[in-house]
Formats: sequence, structure tokens, C-alpha cells
Amino acid sequence: MDRWAARVANTLLDNDANAPLLEVTLGGAEFEVLEPGWFALTGADMAAACNGQPLPLCRPVWVEAGSLLRFDAARRGCRAYLAVRPGFAAGRLMGSAATDLRAHFGGISGRRLERGDELRYEHAPPVAPSVRIAPWSTRFAQPPEALPWLGLIPGPAWPALSLGDRERIAGEAFTVSRAADRMGLRLEQSLESAATLAPILSQGVVFGALQLPPDGHPILLGAERQTTGGYPLLGVVASVDHAALAQLKPGDALRLRLTDVAAAQAAWRARELGFRRWRIAVRAWWESLAA
Repeated sequence: MDRWAARVANTLLDNDANAPLLEVTLGGAEFEVLEPGWFALTGADMAAACNGQPLPLCRPVWVEAGSLLRFDAARRGCRAYLAVRPGFAAGRLMGSAATDLRAHFGGISGRRLERGDELRYEHAPPVAPSVRIAPWSTRFAQPPEALPWLGLIPGPAWPALSLGDRERIAGEAFTVSRAADRMGLRLEQSLESAATLAPILSQGVVFGALQLPPDGHPILLGAERQTTGGYPLLGVVASVDHAALAQLKPGDALRLRLTDVAAAQAAWRARELGFRRWRIAVRAWWESLAA
């Protein structure tokens, strides 16, 4: 769901960007480490602990065999990402190790992890290093702010909204309802224009699309969105803000700010430039550790 936090977790360990890792939603998970290895945790703050000691976010940590990793309820954010070096071993379906819970395929029989599941590493664990925790960390993929701002690029149905609805979208805070999962996040507030907007021909939808169903409650689409949709498309959240969207949970508030393609692309390029420079420094540290 949060591809950015997953990418940062793998980069912390100098893994391939698409190395399989674990997505922990809302917390409550426990893992016994059977083989030692380097781990990294990003995304939501779930007060994660290793043998009762805090497991830091956004920093490589060596974990010994027999250790217990525990995640409490999310204090900030919704989803945490746990990576191991050089990645968890997983079969690939259509080139992906992801699990699609609605379609019931991928991962382990297309389901969530259950008590007793055993996850192996891609390769045998390395010899215990002299350094057990990296002396550095990163602010990439830290837990989101309490009230994130999501850049919204207006879509084809935007001009048909009433002036009042357009002003609400661009000026008011919205709240994520209980109807929120990996498919989409329905907002509690409703828009009056839903009564006047006609359905559209079905079309492809992307992550971050903001649709308006007949009941008037906008829906922000996520990773397991439907393949096509017929609801009016109000706009699309800029990709640079997808991570903030993915970390929203029921009850969280958000604000939308209007933007355009050029500004969204400029923000994405600036973030990508900083990330690539940081990735070079991370790789140099791992090389020095192996020397």
C-alpha cells in the first residue's frame, strides 16, 4: 500500500527495490526470529520492540536468533514495513511477490499471515557483524504528520462540481470513515454535487483517484482498487503524496490542496533526487561494513 515506505525499508538494507517484505497493518503482530539477520522497519509507529527493547524506525538493526519482534497498536500512521537483508523468500506470480487479499492469490495462498507461518530469507544469514545497529538513520518514511496535506490534480468531473463543493474540497478537513482498507478510503463528509453528477463510462483507475459515488461520500482509491470504475472522477492525488494517503486509518483527518501536473512532477523529482543521493551513501556504508 505504501510503496515509498517499502522502498525505503529495502534501501536501508541495500536490497533490491522490489525485494519481498512484510506489511503490518494497524499493529498487533509478533514474529520469532529463527535465524539472525539485518532488519529494517519503516512506516507507521507501532512501538515495535525486539525482546522488549524499542526497535528503531528507519535504521538497520542486527537481530539475533531467538529474538521476539512485537508490534503494538499503531500510534501514528497505519502500516509498517519490515524488511530483512536481502529479502524474504517468496514465490512470484506475474512478477510480483505481493498478496492480493480480494482475489486470493499471491504470497501464502492469497491470505494474511497466520500463527505458525514460517518465512524464510532469500539467502543464508551472514556471519554476525561487529556493528549491531547502524550509527545513522533517515527521515525518509517516518510516521506522517497528524494532518497530512494531499495534493489533488483536478479530474474530468471537477468543473461539474458546485462552487460550494469545490471550496469545501480545497479548504476543509476530511475524515477517513470506518470503510477503509487496501481497496479505498471512504470519507465521512458528503458532497451535494453527487445528486447531479451522472455516472460515466467505465475507465481505468489509478492509485489516489478520488471518486464520487451516488451516496456523496468521496472515495480515495488504494492498492487493491478495482480495475475499472464508473463513478465521476473528481481528481487524482499526486504520486509524491501517495505515502501519506497509504498511512491514513479510520478516524484520521486529511486536507486536500489543489495542484497541477507540473507542480506534482517537480515535487516528485526533488524527492527522487534526494533519495538517490541518500541511496549512494547507504550503499557505501554497507560496502565499508563488508570490507
